[in-house]
Amino acid sequence: MKLGIVTGVVWASRKVKEIEGCRMYIVQPVTSEGEINETPLVVADPKRLAAPGDKIVYVTSTDATQAFDNGFAPVNASIVELVDGIA
Repeated sequence: MKLGIVTGVVWASRKVKEIEGCRMYIVQPVTSEGEINETPLVVADPKRLAAPGDKIVYVTSTDATQAFDNGFAPVNASIVELVDGIA
């Protein structure tokens, strides 16, 4: 699991059926101290949890595909939680 901040929205006029209705965001990966540590990436939000400006937890690879109710979607990263705070 990785931390990130939602910085923008991705709009797509055509999507594969597995991700229809799924929001897509631009996420800036950050450390637990809030420092930028990687290049921004596009992340799926299958549970519609996030909005621009939110700090989130996202997963990649096979875990990202399993965040969908149907158990599979052709994505590389998915939002799985909102972050309230870091102690």
